[in-house]
Amino acid sequence: MKIPVFTLIMAGLLCYGTISRAQNQILNDNQGKPVMEQSYIDVEGSPYLTATWLPGIVSLANGKTVAAKLKYDLVKDELLFQSPRDSMALAFVTPVKSFRFDIVGTIDESSLAPLIFSNGYPAIDEQTEASFYQVVADGKAKLLKRYKKVIHSNQAFNSATTTKTFALRDAVYYLLADNKIIRVKPTPKTIAAALADKTDQVQTFIKTNKIDFKSDRDLAKLFTYYNSL
Repeated sequence: MKIPVFTLIMAGLLCYGTISRAQNQILNDNQGKPVMEQSYIDVEGSPYLTATWLPGIVSLANGKTVAAKLKYDLVKDELLFQSPRDSMALAFVTPVKSFRFDIVGTIDESSLAPLIFSNGYPAIDEQTEASFYQVVADGKAKLLKRYKKVIHSNQAFNSATTTKTFALRDAVYYLLADNKIIRVKPTPKTIAAALADKTDQVQTFIKTNKIDFKSDRDLAKLFTYYNSL
């Protein structure tokens, strides 16, 4: 019995559509999902930690580790990676637990190398356990740094035109110890109070090493010493 040509064509199209959808699903599951940035239309500046793609390493919630070119969206608190095939910006399908940029001076001359970001910390202020922090110092007492960008709308006097720009908020530091997180200011007084159980050793270390509390490198050095006591 002959099968009508039309029927064969329709069957082929349906089969192709099923395969195509499956391939797209596999692509999305393994490589990421396209990022839609309609909310950023007509906004001046960049929502990212750095405007350029940077090489980095990502640790996923499923235990896998991947290397990719990365951008960190500070408005949405979302990590993106660049597709090696077509350079598209993609979001991870599997939740990200931590990531790092292996670039010296990514933010400023006092920043750390590598820059390490992680989540899973107790909720505080506007952050949840899914929020990312830069890990300035790790150990029994962790010093964390939170970055955030917002979109500001400005309307000039006697003008109907509104301009939108990305604005970087002042970074906020947090101390995590004994699974409790508190906000701290990177000043000699507040840091010394946070490390008060080792006051004498900490004060001696600060004076001997001339710790600059405006430098993340120096803060990391101080906390590393404290965590070794």
